[in-house]
Amino acid sequence: MESDQLLAHKQAFKTLTASPKFRQMNKSKWPKPFSRMARPRVQATDLIPVSDAHCVLFMWRDGEELMDRSFYGHLLWTLPQGDLYPLLEFHYHPSHRGVHCKMPSETTIDYRNRLLPGAPELNLKSSRIFDPRVTDDRSALIVLFCRATGITISNEQNGQGDLLC
Repeated sequence: MESDQLLAHKQAFKTLTASPKFRQMNKSKWPKPFSRMARPRVQATDLIPVSDAHCVLFMWRDGEELMDRSFYGHLLWTLPQGDLYPLLEFHYHPSHRGVHCKMPSETTIDYRNRLLPGAPELNLKSSRIFDPRVTDDRSALIVLFCRATGITISNEQNGQGDLLC
């Protein structure tokens, strides 16, 4: 995907209207490739539409120790045939690298219904350590994700609480 195409997706009007609700992953509920990620320690949101052509999915993995936990955010382009094309994978691992992301920038690989193996990675600045098990820290990671992807956060109360901006 060319850089100008990614920029157009980032600049498209997208809004997240409430704090996403996490639940235990079940393989049959999530589309490829996310169904393969379902494990007993993983919780995820539903696919959340943020525009007519974009949706997001958030996941976090629990662990005994902070260093075993992780958080993921995915910005996906919903293609007319119903396929999902990943535009950005947001990763947070307290054990290494902190906050970083992958994007299909300047690649010729068709990532339709896949994750982004081999895609270019970027480090994102964050001056603190987050605990994905803590709701407020997950909210802060979602805010970082939204800033990186150009998603506006609307703090409407929708029975799930507000995101911390």
